[in-house]
Amino acid sequence: MKKTKEFYGIKFKVYTDKKIEGDFIKPDEAVYFENNIEITGRLEVKCLKAEKSINVHKSYIVKEWEEVGGYQEVGESQEVGESQEVGGYQKVGGYQKVGGYQKVGWYQEVGGNCEIKDGVNIGLYIKVKGTYKVGKRIFVGICGWKDITDKDKKIEVEKFLGGEIVYGNLIETGNTKDNSLSGKKLK
Repeated sequence: MKKTKEFYGIKFKVYTDKKIEGDFIKPDEAVYFENNIEITGRLEVKCLKAEKSINVHKSYIVKEWEEVGGYQEVGESQEVGESQEVGGYQKVGGYQKVGGYQKVGWYQEVGGNCEIKDGVNIGLYIKVKGTYKVGKRIFVGICGWKDITDKDKKIEVEKFLGGEIVYGNLIETGNTKDNSLSGKKLK
């Protein structure tokens, strides 16, 4: 039987792999990665907790919530049903949709459209090569480990669709073409 760990009252199956060839599809499972993990295919899980960094080459689906201690890289699209916390930087190649709040310790880069239902808290800058929509408040450039510059507070998007910018500087590039890899539109 696989080892389990409990976080927040949920039992997670523990995985010690450092690389998984192909897809990692466990839609009804809470998954805990102890090491840096690279998945060469798709990821689909119920809940995800990664102690270190995660790199998924294709699409990334977490039905409920996730916490990643290090950086996060996703080759294609990313969907998270509830909240998302990433300790390092985050890079998503296609569109991104988060059904709750989002917190990223360093910076965030999204290659397509980005929609966050609730608020956003990003330590450094945001760069989205598509539309950007946040349901509530946006805080960018609030890290406590370095002196903040105007570059650190930058929210650079092609088109801003909504959200209250409490801290950060919006720059719209004006290019409104759809850059999502899957062709999905924001609601």
